[in-house]
Amino acid sequence: MAGEKKLAQLSPDKLSKNPENPRLIFREEDMDVLMRSIDQVGIQVPLSVYQKGNKEKYVLIDGERRWRCALKLGLPKVPVIIEPEPTPLENLLMMFNIHNVRVQWDLMALAVKIDKVRSLFLKEQKRALTKTELADLTGVSTATITRCEELLSLPQKYIDIIWKELEKPKSEQKYTEDLFIEIKKSIRAIENYLPEIIEDYSPRKLLDIFFKKYESNVVSNRVEFRNISRVARGERVGVSKNKVLPILKKFIEIPEFTIQETYENSVADAYLERNYEKKISDVILALSEIDPQMLDEQTTSLLIELRNLIDRLLKQR
Repeated sequence: MAGEKKLAQLSPDKLSKNPENPRLIFREEDMDVLMRSIDQVGIQVPLSVYQKGNKEKYVLIDGERRWRCALKLGLPKVPVIIEPEPTPLENLLMMFNIHNVRVQWDLMALAVKIDKVRSLFLKEQKRALTKTELADLTGVSTATITRCEELLSLPQKYIDIIWKELEKPKSEQKYTEDLFIEIKKSIRAIENYLPEIIEDYSPRKLLDIFFKKYESNVVSNRVEFRNISRVARGERVGVSKNKVLPILKKFIEIPEFTIQETYENSVADAYLERNYEKKISDVILALSEIDPQMLDEQTTSLLIELRNLIDRLLKQR
């Protein structure tokens, strides 16, 4: 994308949005704040654009929010930096490089554009990108790319729900991208550790059931689904499948049965015991590093208190 840049003043009507901008949602309250600022002091940072072919039309590279505000305010001219026209892949990667460091994109919008980068790279370079290469090109972590892949694998009806929800202010969103990622993680844990469940309930069926639980407020917080993953991994803390399976099936089959009930009736005690064991092991390790010659009066007093507590606990067994 070699060429000369130049500064100019252009009518907002000559500009058009960039179809590759991953910022697809423009929430009204955010735009109102920016519009008031522009109305008071004008546009302080020029928009970046490129000229499309030989036409008197320009495509935005950076500054869509400022451009939208300029149109609403009826500004006759806006300051712009005219860049050389990029290739389709260069254009999309510029969107990542410019915007990804500035704001946190909605994950679904990011997922769509990440998928587009893959397609354009395959078309131009005749080979597929690895996940690491994709992360390097876009500046997006491999963990975030994996989350994007999770969203794109959702049935279309849930993708539509997410898009509709993203139009709302953040504080009013219930069916968020993170909700579906948590649900999918819990289902994947069931697939990996309790394949017997999948014999009766497909991952798609579980997704529908788990979403319905959240929709009806039987599950009130998306983080609760992490306890389904813990239930599925029960054998790792010494709880047999024979105990876990009927309780998890009860959660799946009975609409009003909660995650809390599922967790408490299956693996809660085992995880609590493991937590105790870890804390005790940490104390033992810390004590083993103490030099007896360095003990002061306060530390000695605490050790005596600890010994007395241990004695009481052992006597109560």
